[in-house]
Amino acid sequence: MVKFIKRLLPKSLISRFLLILITPVIFSQLIIGIIFSEKYTGTILNIISRQMAGEAAAIAKLLDLGCEKSYIDELKKNMNLEIDILNDLKLEKSGISKNHTAYRILRNALIKKGYNNYYIDTQNQNMDIYIPALNEMDIYKISFSRKTLYMKIIPVVLGSGIISSILLLIIAFIFLKNQIRPIKKLAKAAENFGKGLDNSYEYKPEGAEEIRVAGTAFYEMRENLKNLMDNRLKVLAGISHDLRTPLTKMKLQLSVMPKTDETKWLMKDVNTMIQITENFTIHAAEQNKEKLTQINLYDFIFNITLEYISNEFSIEVTGSRNFVLLIKPVSLGRAFGNIISNAKKYSSKLVITILKKNNFVIINFEDNGPGIILDNSEELFHPFKKQNEARTQNMDDGVGLGLSIARDAILAHGGSITANNSQKFKGACFCVKLPL
Repeated sequence: MVKFIKRLLPKSLISRFLLILITPVIFSQLIIGIIFSEKYTGTILNIISRQMAGEAAAIAKLLDLGCEKSYIDELKKNMNLEIDILNDLKLEKSGISKNHTAYRILRNALIKKGYNNYYIDTQNQNMDIYIPALNEMDIYKISFSRKTLYMKIIPVVLGSGIISSILLLIIAFIFLKNQIRPIKKLAKAAENFGKGLDNSYEYKPEGAEEIRVAGTAFYEMRENLKNLMDNRLKVLAGISHDLRTPLTKMKLQLSVMPKTDETKWLMKDVNTMIQITENFTIHAAEQNKEKLTQINLYDFIFNITLEYISNEFSIEVTGSRNFVLLIKPVSLGRAFGNIISNAKKYSSKLVITILKKNNFVIINFEDNGPGIILDNSEELFHPFKKQNEARTQNMDDGVGLGLSIARDAILAHGGSITANNSQKFKGACFCVKLPL
């Protein structure tokens, strides 16, 4: 039951605030309406009905006593009544013509005055009360204005209350929307920072004090993280750059030495180290300098695949061709290229499928190779893992940085990458998820 109620409750902050505002207003209007209606019905209508019944009884008594016509006319004028004597008639109907709360109260007031034989006609413009004369030969028709008994006070009061409440809620909604706007800006800035699009959205803390405090904390955290990441890349790029000189000297020295098994092993290790330093230097440069570009995802992936297609390795790209993303093309292209080259080493066919799920685009890279060991699937993306079962070899003779660099580039775009086995082709399946 609790879960069902939670599903019915609004999810967004502004809708929850509106619910908090609207609920007490509705209940207060209901309480005021019920209390006012009860008081009006129970008190005011009783007083008015007793007064009307008393006036009708007093006029009937005067007519029974044979009061002069001039006096009756003066009475009609002062009391705003219509008084008619219907001769030689009898009441054809009794009771009230319409069963309404206000008319029932008037009926009860007439009964208390001793009139058991009466008729209240509410169908005309006026409210006509028919009372038999004392001689039982005539009928007295006393006409009151309908507004005397039935004034539209309840609809007016409730209507004005509802309209004023709606106007106040609209004003509150406007102010509330202005208070929510800084939260949305903060969420947008955090989302863009997570997607690596931080430079495209300038954020300044604003709004209420608590929101400004949160915004300032985020701004400082963002700057500290950017500085930390930049410094880390600079240090590692510097180390990689500085290693190239001694490695090049070692390679030259080994090239002039006699060709033995030991020198061959050393030359292979030196070449691997050179490739590692070059790969990381390029990766660091891409992360720091590359600008965001809007691209069509299908065309982007299709152009990358052209470099890897051969007689021994085929690639098929399927799915939607309409997704347009804001990315760093060199960085993401290198990531996709490493995934494709990894598939090329272990399979003869690769199928790339592009589809949409919620607010993300899903790109599946499925090959017909030997597959992967699912227990160690997370290790696929660790640096320097290059065993066959780990499938982390890249296009440069396998230094173990291919999928690690690919994951870093995808994470920098606010996405994710996971590894699994393909159900359709029985090989490996790398699933890349990027935000739209």
